[in-house]
Amino acid sequence: MSVIKPYESKYSPCAYQTPEEIETYYRNVEVGGVAVVRKTQHHLLCYSVRKVEGLNPKLGRIYVEQDGAFYIKSGKNCFHPKGQTSLVVPTPDVLEWAEAHPRGELNVSIYPPEKRRI
Repeated sequence: MSVIKPYESKYSPCAYQTPEEIETYYRNVEVGGVAVVRKTQHHLLCYSVRKVEGLNPKLGRIYVEQDGAFYIKSGKNCFHPKGQTSLVVPTPDVLEWAEAHPRGELNVSIYPPEKRRI
């Protein structure tokens, strides 16, 4: 029987998404399409499933309802690029997790095990 240590956590369904996958999805999404906003604050992971309100390929921005502007290339928030809010690809796993945890969940890592900093 394995013992779970306090610092060990579960992994989010977006842990293995690459910046290239995020860029490809959001470069090809249309207005009205699905966008998923990942928020990680105070050890809490929460996904918000939203709609794309607008696109500005010239500036490299995508506008998401209720959450503002994000860079298409990185999925980072335009106003807080080093912050804790970013876009992820709405895969079936991410959408299922978002529906199962509407208020988020504590101690879920957004980094895959091999990239975790302990």
